[in-house]
Amino acid sequence: MINKLKEKKWIFVSGKGGTGKTTTASSIALSLAKEGKKTLIVSLDPAHSLGDSLNEEIGPEIKNVVHKNLYALEFDVKKAFKEEQQFFSNLSGNPQFPGMDMMGLGEDYAELLANTPFMPAEYFEGIGFIKLFKMIDESDFDIIVFDTAPTGHTLKLLELPEFLDSFLGKMLKIQLRLSSLMNTFKKFFGFGEEIDHSKLLLDFLKEAQSIIKDVKAKITDESKTEFIVVGIPTMMSLMESIRLVTELTFYGIPNTFIVINMVRIYGGNECIFSKKMSQMHLSLLKEYAKEFPDKDIRVIPFFAEEIRGPEKLALPIKYINEFTINDAIQAIENGKTIE
Repeated sequence: MINKLKEKKWIFVSGKGGTGKTTTASSIALSLAKEGKKTLIVSLDPAHSLGDSLNEEIGPEIKNVVHKNLYALEFDVKKAFKEEQQFFSNLSGNPQFPGMDMMGLGEDYAELLANTPFMPAEYFEGIGFIKLFKMIDESDFDIIVFDTAPTGHTLKLLELPEFLDSFLGKMLKIQLRLSSLMNTFKKFFGFGEEIDHSKLLLDFLKEAQSIIKDVKAKITDESKTEFIVVGIPTMMSLMESIRLVTELTFYGIPNTFIVINMVRIYGGNECIFSKKMSQMHLSLLKEYAKEFPDKDIRVIPFFAEEIRGPEKLALPIKYINEFTINDAIQAIENGKTIE
């Protein structure tokens, strides 16, 4: 698996909370760094646990961690979007921007993000990710691994170019152009030389649309991108994985690998609980195989120790590389135990 991932530029690791996606992302990133790739791992999940996984303080700035080729960043969406937040706040109630109240922009910013019918909140918050993506794209990192929340704004944001071309998007642009035209007339008749905020917003949307189209092209390029879905052997996790894979297919995002984490492989008779759990997990593995016959599914056993820090993070990669879902099914059926 790592040999295939070495050829990629962008690797997204996602899964339902508690599936071990951060551990999986950290293990993959560290392995790539050891392979000589200058690797950056970025936490996009608001509930950052990347620092806990690597056993090192990280924060909102890129820093070198645990290996000479590994760098990490816990991305702060609110901080990244601060400039845009101030920009839209300055427009609220501005007399040069007639019609802003009609669009909901005259209200409190937080309420705007939640309620405006013209631009869903996911798009606004996603602009922060676009800024990050553009910055990293211009850096010298060989591979970027994203530890991202499932079905999050990263995927929703890919709809923005289409949204701006839609009826509502066109209505928004018409409103902005009319506002810009009114300001032009005001200046022509000598009513002031104030900043044309409507033109600024039009320019902002135009630039954002162009950048997002470029990001979308990169994210949907199977030669550069891989989206790894992480699950655990429970029915709820399986259902979430199905939903996520469906979304990835809809958006055209490459997804070859699924990792099933924390699978109990126990063939002894001393512990009835472990025996029953192993059999339950066997049943779920077969369900995963049935639902995703075209995916390359790898299995990470349930370890008897916490996987945290660079030494322990080296343990899962062996299974990520070599242990397929068929291997795991056979191991359980043959009574093998992996602690």
